[in-house]
Amino acid sequence: MQKQKMSEEQSAELRYRSIIEKRNELNDQAREFADSRNMLNKERREIIDDIKDLRDERDELNKLMRKHKKTRNNYQDKAKDLIEKKKGKRKGIHKDLDRDIETMKADAQMLEVKQQTVPLSIGDENELLDTLKKQYEEIKRLEAVQGEQDSILTEVKDVDEKINLLFKMADEEHQHVKKYNDQSNEVHQRIILMSKSITHLISESNKNHESYVKLKERADSYHQRGSEMREKLMTMRNIKRDEIRESRKLINDQNKAVRSVLNDEKKRDKAADDALNQLLKKGKVEIR
Repeated sequence: MQKQKMSEEQSAELRYRSIIEKRNELNDQAREFADSRNMLNKERREIIDDIKDLRDERDELNKLMRKHKKTRNNYQDKAKDLIEKKKGKRKGIHKDLDRDIETMKADAQMLEVKQQTVPLSIGDENELLDTLKKQYEEIKRLEAVQGEQDSILTEVKDVDEKINLLFKMADEEHQHVKKYNDQSNEVHQRIILMSKSITHLISESNKNHESYVKLKERADSYHQRGSEMREKLMTMRNIKRDEIRESRKLINDQNKAVRSVLNDEKKRDKAADDALNQLLKKGKVEIR
């Protein structure tokens, strides 16, 4: 059986449907890339929110670290000031003053023994007594100095204790500084890793967006072709509809004409019958 030839309208209809199907297919593919892009952007926004929270946490840790660092430095500065003051107080301190005083006392005793046991002239004895007097005066002066030195050394000892306490407190503050600094660095490293993830997500999102744009451009191109093909198809259908309408009009006009002629023939036949009846009634017609 010979295959029926496809009409131009049918061929246009098939092309139109093919174009629309391709357009829909491209739009579906574009939508998939758009969904993937939107999902990546959503994930990126969530990570950005997490990073903001981590930055707040890091800033709070840095704030605590700076607070303890300031306290540590304050303790260290006070300790250094006391060290300088201690150095000033120790200036002029005679380290061997006790030994010198004992030595002078021993010498004085030797002079006393000599004055009591050795026969001396009046001049020599007076000289010895004068020396002994000066010796005791120097001993007395040195003992006064020793008292002042003992007081200074007691103060220095107290200062040393304060210095040690300040350095101990500074060390404790330093441990806090180190702890908060380590925690801050740990949070910062997490921020860096998450920032790298954001960079990757942005790259992947841009790739999906580029694919989406290309597919949408192709889909729009097919949509434009589909619109043009639909307009052409509608024109063909309108022409065919006009042709059908014209054919029907011609048929209707012909039918009307035929009916008009038939009606005229019926009228003539009826008139003839009427005339014949009239003649028969008047007796003017003879039937044989």
